[in-house]
Amino acid sequence: MSNRNLRVNELLQREISQFVHRKLQSEAVRVTISSVETTNDYKSAVAYFSLIGAPDDGPAMEALLNSHAQEVNQELRRVITLRNIPRITFQFDASMERATRVLRLLDEIESEQKNRPQP
Repeated sequence: MSNRNLRVNELLQREISQFVHRKLQSEAVRVTISSVETTNDYKSAVAYFSLIGAPDDGPAMEALLNSHAQEVNQELRRVITLRNIPRITFQFDASMERATRVLRLLDEIESEQKNRPQP
């Protein structure tokens, strides 16, 4: 990925995050925009988000964010100067929950090994 793509992705991530927390305060208080991936022609982008707390709400929050995607695009056109502002879609990123589950399992295995008597 080129340096320009990285900078554009980071800019989009920051601006989308600010918009979500400013405009959707009560509904999206637990949302974290974890990353944004644009296509090479900058015509579309996927904004990955994670949830603090209940990850079971991911599909409902994804639907809510995607219902506001047009507003996000309008705001991006207003605040960012790019030839093409990508069309944003939101996708739930469950990697944080999976990582937490793996770490918890590793901690359980470690505690079981410490409690097991040595032969």
